[in-house]
Amino acid sequence: MKKKTLLWITPFFLCIFFLTSCKSNSGKKEDISKNEYWGSFTAEKTYSFDNAFYALQTTVKREDASYIVVDIYRSENDEKIYSFSPARASDFWGICWENETYNIWIQSSDIGIYCYEYRKNSWILNKSAVRPKEIISKYD
Repeated sequence: MKKKTLLWITPFFLCIFFLTSCKSNSGKKEDISKNEYWGSFTAEKTYSFDNAFYALQTTVKREDASYIVVDIYRSENDEKIYSFSPARASDFWGICWENETYNIWIQSSDIGIYCYEYRKNSWILNKSAVRPKEIISKYD
């Protein structure tokens, strides 16, 4: 009797273990930044090379679509010093800081990778900037 019980219980527990260890996707939208490779880019809070600034990205709904807004803060006092809207939310693949500068790079599926150059506490779009080799695209 013990052998028959064990033969039945073992597959039962293996089945339960397998089912509970599988990730359920019950139709809920998952955080894409946690599940996909973004290269050097992130949609999370991110700091400049020397931690003097940090950037936060949020989504703002406008009449025609949702857009990303990047807010830049001073780390020492959490003061918001600049804000810009680089891309539609549906095309946005994150930002990253350039090494040794305060330039911010944006990755967008429709426009590509482009730079917001730091100039006197402002970040200005620089369409002619050349991407440094250390910045890796989602598509590299």
